[in-house]
Amino acid sequence: MEEGNSIIYGLEHQTRALCAQYECDAIRFLIGTQSLKPNSNQVHVVELEEDTGALHTKVYRHDVGEIWHLKCSPHDAATLMTTHNSYDPDTSQCTMGVSVFKLPTLDVIPKDLDELSAMQGRNAEEMELIKTIIPEKPEEEIRCSEWNPTDPNSIGIVFDNKVSVRDMAADRDVLTIVPEGRSRLKFSGGKWSLQAHHQFAVLQDTHIRCYDTRTECSKPAWSVEHAHRQLCRDLDFNPNRQFHLASAGDDAALNIWDYRSGKEPIFSRTDHSHWVWSVRYNSYHEQLLVTGSSDGRALLTAAASVCHLDHTAAPLLEDGVLQSYEQHEHSVYCVEWSSADPWTFASLSYDGRLVLSRVPRHFKYKILL
Repeated sequence: MEEGNSIIYGLEHQTRALCAQYECDAIRFLIGTQSLKPNSNQVHVVELEEDTGALHTKVYRHDVGEIWHLKCSPHDAATLMTTHNSYDPDTSQCTMGVSVFKLPTLDVIPKDLDELSAMQGRNAEEMELIKTIIPEKPEEEIRCSEWNPTDPNSIGIVFDNKVSVRDMAADRDVLTIVPEGRSRLKFSGGKWSLQAHHQFAVLQDTHIRCYDTRTECSKPAWSVEHAHRQLCRDLDFNPNRQFHLASAGDDAALNIWDYRSGKEPIFSRTDHSHWVWSVRYNSYHEQLLVTGSSDGRALLTAAASVCHLDHTAAPLLEDGVLQSYEQHEHSVYCVEWSSADPWTFASLSYDGRLVLSRVPRHFKYKILL
């Protein structure tokens, strides 16, 4: 990929689910489609060939419904989990669920011309369906499902009114977290802590509340009250600092918190002009964050002042927006860093446009040199 250029991959259907494929050496992302047509949804595996800038793809069928959330397992690159919604014409009802699939192969780039011709002439392939989890009540809404970062058999499922921690091997819920009191504030997302692996943080209206899954207690272990002036949309834990996390919300803000004293953010920017749907820390260089917004932009932002270890010297980068990526024409619902290359990230908009971008070279050199 040339310096300053982005690569665009277009899908036929609308999209709002994106994840990086972990535990592999390739720059590879998975995309889930959101089509209302029966048996038309797909999972696209997109791999960037770094030397040539060529994109290689494989497409898999996802007939259980439109994909609202997608996660590749951090323990097995061939395993993925989708949160989906399907319509039953017989009952005229929509039912959400969580399904775990196994990809038949990790190969995306063809090895020779014969294999390339075969791949180009092939329809969407089948994934192996491992398990599907359906809510007890068909009307229950599922916001997302997240793999535990250390236990391959444990997942957290965020409903609009509870969190279920499920043992996949035993095929049962081992813990259900229901907020204390009669709160009617609904959950909108959640994520496991990267350092304290027994903690699961949820977005609840304008708040962030974290629960210890080792206990049955309905009281949060810690919380950031009023993290945003409007609805919280996303959060991401700092991969290197145990008590730091970033959040994004409908107030167009990117905030970074030290949740030990979460009354005020330690870093805050409002560079977007509309809702911020997604925020991600760079896994290797924590001062780099990328956000996606309904303003149709992905922003690369530096937060070096709160990630700088040597406080006697100036930070390597100045705080603020380093680059604005404006190749999208619709709301950017997801952003993700590559797990294989710390300088490449992907952004996905609702119109089915995936944009692969790189950190500008001069910022990369400032960090490395």
